[in-house]
Amino acid sequence: MNRPDPNLRMSNADREAVIARLHAATEEGRLDLHEFAERSGKAYEARTFAEVEHLLADLPEATGTLAVPAAAPIAPNAPTELRLTPKASSMERKGDWVVPARLVVDAKASSVKLDCRHAVIRTGEVEIDVNLIASSLEVVLPRGAYATDDNTDVMASSVSNHAPYKGGSGIRFTFSGKAKASSVTFRYERRFLWWRW
Repeated sequence: MNRPDPNLRMSNADREAVIARLHAATEEGRLDLHEFAERSGKAYEARTFAEVEHLLADLPEATGTLAVPAAAPIAPNAPTELRLTPKASSMERKGDWVVPARLVVDAKASSVKLDCRHAVIRTGEVEIDVNLIASSLEVVLPRGAYATDDNTDVMASSVSNHAPYKGGSGIRFTFSGKAKASSVTFRYERRFLWWRW
């Protein structure tokens, strides 16, 4: 992290950058949850850079960049399609599950959540083909990915894309198909203090 003038006032973005640094250190095991909570509270209360210097003094320097991992090559015999067909059920995929090139979600009166933040994605594009009736689909994208929803047929439904294309070369999620009396949401990870969902 560059060393700004200690006497300068911090912006909200500056405070969030400090919190992100502390969170990364916690995930690496350098800080425990109590230390993270204590330091985060002090960072939120800080007015100048001088007040946060000691919060980061015992942590290694960050590179200052966020790398978007390149798509890994498809392994031989790896499945290229996954079909999910819940009926009056709740279904979730999360953690380090393998996301194939094509997902088919045929849901009736069900709730489906596809959390791709830590998933293994071996292609540069993931196609999601849906047939939703009175159901909800929520897709949490990994950092750097984006979603397109240009080929949809919706009736009495809502499609909320909070991860549109804004440039870059991240993984592309395409959404197509039909939704009746249903809701579809594409979003990134939500954060509050040390909670992530």
